[in-house]
Amino acid sequence: MKKTILTLTLTATLLSCSIQGLTNDYKKLSDKNKAKVVSLESFESTDTLNIYRISGKQLKDEMVRHPKSLVYVFTNGCTSELCKPMYVYENFAKRNGYKLFLVMNGYANLNETLAQRNGFSSPLFAIDSNYYKSTFRGTYTRYFENELQGKPIETKSGDYLGNLFFFKGNQLEKVLNDLPNG
Repeated sequence: MKKTILTLTLTATLLSCSIQGLTNDYKKLSDKNKAKVVSLESFESTDTLNIYRISGKQLKDEMVRHPKSLVYVFTNGCTSELCKPMYVYENFAKRNGYKLFLVMNGYANLNETLAQRNGFSSPLFAIDSNYYKSTFRGTYTRYFENELQGKPIETKSGDYLGNLFFFKGNQLEKVLNDLPNG
C-alpha cells in the first residue's frame, strides 16, 4: 500500500512539473506574448513590439547589406556572468560600427528580456524552429549556428565556440563567448 501511494505521489509530482528549455517553449507563452511572435516579412519593417522568427539563411542574406554585423544568440533569463543586459550589446555594436541582431534561442523566460525593453531599441529575433523542422532547442540552435558558420546544418561540432558571431558582410570573422574590450 505504501508503495502504491508513493508511486502515485511521485507520478503526480512529475506530471505537474514543467521543464523549460528542452523545446522552444512557444506553447508555454501567454496569448499576449504569442501574438508578438511573428514571421519576418522584411528587415526594413521590424519594430520593437514584435519578435521575428528568423533562419540563419535570412540573416546571412540581410548581413550582405551591412559592412559589419554582430549576431548575439541568447537564452532569455540567462544568469551566467557572460550574459549582459541587452543595452550592453547594443552600445557595443553602436560604438564599434556593427549592425546588431539579437536572436533568442527559445521563448522560456521571455518576460525577463521584455522587461529590459526600455533600455534598448534593437528588434528582437528568435530562431525559427519550424524552418529547421525541430522544436528541440539544442537541435535547431545547432542548425541555426551551423548555417551562420557556413557549415552543413546537421553538422555536429564538438567544441562550443560562443554565442557572439562577428561578420564582415555575411562572412564570419570570429565567434566569441564574451564581448571584446572596446
